[in-house]
Amino acid sequence: MKVLIAIARENNARQDNADASRCAKSIKTALSAKNIAADLFFVEPGDFLKSEKNLIKKIKDLNPDCVFNLFEGFSYDAQREIDFACILEKTGIVFTGNTSKVLQQCLDKNLCKNLLIKAGLPVPAGICLKPGEGLSSSKLKLPVFIKPCCEDASVGIDKDSLVSNQEDLNKIINLKLQKHPEGLIIEEFLSGNEYNVSFIGQPPYEMLGISVMDYSKVDAQKPFMSYEAKWEEKSPDFNKLIPRVIKRKQYGDLEKQITNLCVQAAQKIGCAGYFRVDLRQGNNKVFIIDINPNPDINNDSGFSRQAYSAGYTYEEIIFKIVSLTVGK
Repeated sequence: MKVLIAIARENNARQDNADASRCAKSIKTALSAKNIAADLFFVEPGDFLKSEKNLIKKIKDLNPDCVFNLFEGFSYDAQREIDFACILEKTGIVFTGNTSKVLQQCLDKNLCKNLLIKAGLPVPAGICLKPGEGLSSSKLKLPVFIKPCCEDASVGIDKDSLVSNQEDLNKIINLKLQKHPEGLIIEEFLSGNEYNVSFIGQPPYEMLGISVMDYSKVDAQKPFMSYEAKWEEKSPDFNKLIPRVIKRKQYGDLEKQITNLCVQAAQKIGCAGYFRVDLRQGNNKVFIIDINPNPDINNDSGFSRQAYSAGYTYEEIIFKIVSLTVGK
């Protein structure tokens, strides 16, 4: 079997994009341990300036049995992640992770949220705000949490994302809309526990584990995962916010509730391959706050820690993702 590991290559890549290179090397080593030939395939900005037929030919000429898709767009253009998945679909070559439709639905957080609401699933009360629109008709209760509508990997989440007073709200919204003109999601902030749940496969999926975020070690004004805390090693919160995998059945009925919500949400969106669902408690309820298709699967990622808790080695979980993709 021959596997191509597709990743972005760009100058001055953002830290989350650059980290994909480390992940690609980890995956190549893991596949080699299983006697699977794997090569890196770099997707560059110039590839999208030519006819898509050129990129399709470039991939097909290498004759892979499977593409391990780590391409998440470029630092300045997240939409390219969806474009590349569309191109992979046109090659007819199987690839890991989620379809272009799923990636599109999850990148657009407002679209994803509306799909979950339509399915009767719990999400935080909130609105999507575009440039030129106002908050005058909103009945949101403070504090609120602000995040970009069309970004992932915690991009745009910083010290100003949690707003507790009306005086700061409009000022921060205006500043953030300048950076993210595609829009903002503004939601009532949930102050309870936050959970991350990873899955692999097709419905009804295999749940790898549930992790809980511990915000007790960070500034009380920032009880959330910022971009800095997630990706930048020099951040004071980088080593403080590491999700802790909880023991199975430790949370009883809550664990069942969380798992059921995740499965329902993933099925509604159409997730497959591997993905993560994030939830948070508030007002004695659990709400879905994000669905992350194709999350970070480096050997030290939250996804992998959950796989280890389920009894897998890193080599085994990577091999299983590929095996499920090629149908073996």
